[in-house]
Amino acid sequence: METSILFGILTLVCLWYNLWVSVSIVKYLKSKGKEVSLFKYGFYIKGKIFQYLPLYRETTLQESGKIGKLYYQFYLSFILIFVFFLLGIFSLQTTS
Repeated sequence: METSILFGILTLVCLWYNLWVSVSIVKYLKSKGKEVSLFKYGFYIKGKIFQYLPLYRETTLQESGKIGKLYYQFYLSFILIFVFFLLGIFSLQTTS
């Protein structure tokens, strides 16, 4: 049971970090004059960030010749959310 709680906490940490990265990407794109928003009608829409990731990648590549660090951080934290979530589910099944 303790391992499932640990994986649950790690999942939440990665989720919050992913949210922070998403907001940082939107702030960066807005600072470059792009029309972007994670909200629609006052509600947060998580899926919209996937529309902006290619734009972020292109913008940072043109500006510095490299892809911005937030691009990789987004995908890493996104993958870790699922990994820790699945490990938490599997740890629940093994202790039952």
